[in-house]
Amino acid sequence: MVKKLFNILIGTWRNLIGYDRDYIRKRRKICKSCEHNIKFMGTRICDKCGCVIKSKTAVENEQCNKWNYETN
Repeated sequence: MVKKLFNILIGTWRNLIGYDRDYIRKRRKICKSCEHNIKFMGTRICDKCGCVIKSKTAVENEQCNKWNYETN
């Protein structure tokens, strides 16, 4: 739980400062077309894991089965 919260904070910070990497763009492209990507209270979340997509995709050590499958 602490690790998850820490990763959310890292991802949020990276979004605020405009941190941009190839892996972030690739992950967001995959998430954009995912059936689990829903809008909730003005932001996009994954209804499978509950994460804020913009934050989760910005943290290198976060994982998703779709990212692993579609980027390999």
